[in-house]
Amino acid sequence: MTGTILGIEKEANKVLIQPTESKPNRNIMVFGGPGSYKTQSVVITNVLNETEHSQVITDPKGEVYELTGGIKEMQGYEVHVLNFMDMTNSDRHNPIDYVNKDIEASTVATKIVDSANKDGKRDVWYYSQRALLKALILYSRYEFEPKDRTMTGILDFLQEFDPANNEKGDSELDKQFMQLDRRHPARRSYELGFKKSQGEMQGSIIMSLLTTISDFVDEEVSQFTSFSDFHLQDIGRKKIALYVIIPVMDNSWESLINIFFSQLFNELYKLGAKHGAKLPINVDFWLDEFVNLGKFPTFEEFLATCRGYGIGVGIILQSLTQLYDKYKREKAESILGNCSVKICLNSANMTTAEYFEKMLGKTTVRIDTQSKSKQHNSKDSGGTSTSEGEQYSQRQLMTADEIMTLPEDESVIVFSNKHPLRVKKAFQFKLFKGATQLNPKSQANYSPTPSEEQLERYKERITEYHAYRLKQQEEAKQAEDTAFQAQEQADKKETSKANETITDEQKAYLKEREALLANMQEQEQETERPKESPLEVVEEDTTKEPEIAEQSDLMFEKETENDVSFDYYATEDSPTAINFESEDE
Repeated sequence: MTGTILGIEKEANKVLIQPTESKPNRNIMVFGGPGSYKTQSVVITNVLNETEHSQVITDPKGEVYELTGGIKEMQGYEVHVLNFMDMTNSDRHNPIDYVNKDIEASTVATKIVDSANKDGKRDVWYYSQRALLKALILYSRYEFEPKDRTMTGILDFLQEFDPANNEKGDSELDKQFMQLDRRHPARRSYELGFKKSQGEMQGSIIMSLLTTISDFVDEEVSQFTSFSDFHLQDIGRKKIALYVIIPVMDNSWESLINIFFSQLFNELYKLGAKHGAKLPINVDFWLDEFVNLGKFPTFEEFLATCRGYGIGVGIILQSLTQLYDKYKREKAESILGNCSVKICLNSANMTTAEYFEKMLGKTTVRIDTQSKSKQHNSKDSGGTSTSEGEQYSQRQLMTADEIMTLPEDESVIVFSNKHPLRVKKAFQFKLFKGATQLNPKSQANYSPTPSEEQLERYKERITEYHAYRLKQQEEAKQAEDTAFQAQEQADKKETSKANETITDEQKAYLKEREALLANMQEQEQETERPKESPLEVVEEDTTKEPEIAEQSDLMFEKETENDVSFDYYATEDSPTAINFESEDE
C-alpha cells in the first residue's frame, strides 16, 4: 500500500488517501495541540500504511519506534534508530563524513556555532569562530586519518598543537596550517579568516570556540559522532525506516539534529541528481515537533522542489505561532504556501483558528423566516395572518470559535486546489486493529549494526588516505629533487662564472708576463752580443792546465767536454761570463 491517509469521510465512511503522484505536491501541514491525536491518527497510521516508500520519522518520545519498528521489519524494511535522547542505544552519525567541499564544511561550522549563539548576534567573534571551525573541519577532512575525522579528533588536534602565540607571534597551530599548500582549502580558510585577527583577539576566539564545542568532549557524544553506521543516500536507494528520537524538553543537541537533517536533504538531492532528478525509492518525512529540529534557512525552497525527486514532507506543529516564531511571518507564509494540504486536528490558540477560518472562506446560507400578524376591529374579535419567507446570506464556512470547539474525533482539511472537507480522524487502532502489538520494540534494547556498504566505504577512505599521503611524499621528494637540481645548476653556474673571471685574469697576467719576458730577452741578447777585441787567437795547449790570463780582455778557444763546448771570455764590464751551447742545437 502507498499514499497518505488524511482522514475518513463522514458520510461514506471511506478512507481518504492522497495518491503519491498528486499535484501540486505531497507536502502536508498538520496543526494539533496536546490531546489532538497527532501520533495516533496521523503519524502511526501513515507509518503502518506505507509499504513501498522509505520513511523518516521524528519521534519525540520513542513511542512510534516501539509500536511500529517491528512491523516495518516484517514489511521488509531496514530499520535504523538515531536517538538523540540516549546516544548509547543509537546508530551513530558523524557529520564530517559528509563534508567534501568548502560549502559543506561551512554548513557544519555554522550550525555548531549557531547553537551557542543564543541571541543571534553575528559580530566579528561569531564569524571568526565559524571561520576557524571551518578551517579545522577541512584540515581534518584532508589531513587526518579516517578514524580521526571527527569532532573529537579536532579537539585532540587543538590539544596537541597549542594555539597560543609565542614571542614571535606564531603558534604551533599556525605551523600546521602554514605548511600546507597555499591553495589548500583548510589553509585558505585559516589564513583568510582566523589568522587575520589580532594576537589578543585570537586568544579570545579560541576560548569561545572551545566553549562552543566543549560538549563533544563527553564520551557518549564522542562515540555517537565517531562513525556513520548507515549512509544518508541509502534512504533513497532502498526501503529504510529511520526513527529520529529527539528530546522534548532539552534543546542541547538541536545543532546536531539540524545538521543531520540538513545533510540528509542535501544527500538525497545529490542522489537524485545521479538518477535524472528522481530518487530510486520515494521518501516520506513525518516531522513531528518540527520546530525542535532547529531552523533550516532554505526550507521553503526544499518544499518547493522536493516533489520532483519523489519526496513528500509532513510537518506537524502544535500551533501556527510556533512557525511564526521560528521562521518569522514572511518565511512562515512561504512554507505554508508550499504545502498543498493543511489539516487542523484542533486549535491550540486563536491565531491558528483564525488562520483556518480565513482559509475555509465563506459560504452562502439560507435563512427561513416566518411572521404572524393579528388584526382587531369593532365588529369581531379580529383575525390572525401568517407569512413565511427565506433569505440568503453569507457567513464563514466555520468560525474561529467553531474550529476551536471541534469534536476530538474530527478534523478539518484545506486543499490548495479542491474544496475543504470536515472528516473523521483516521485512528490507527481502528484501521489497523492490533497491528502495533504484533512485534513491539524497546528503544532501550536497540543495538546498532554498521551496514556492509559503510564498512566498505570506510576501507575505501583508508585506501584513499594512504594514496593521498603517498602522493604528498612523492610530490615532496620531487620538489626536493627539483630544488636540489636547481641549487646544483646555480652552483655550477656560479663556479663557471668564477672560472671565466679567473681565466680572464690569467690571460691578462700571461700577456703582461709575455711582454716582460720579451723585454728581458731583448736585454739579454744585448748583453750577450760580443764586443770587438784586438786579441789574437792562440792555439790551445792541451797538455797543460789552462791558466786564466790576467789581461783584461782575453778570449779562450773552446774546450770540449761531453759534447758541450764552453766559451770563456772576460771583459772589463763582466769579469767572468759563461755561455752554454749544445752542439745538438
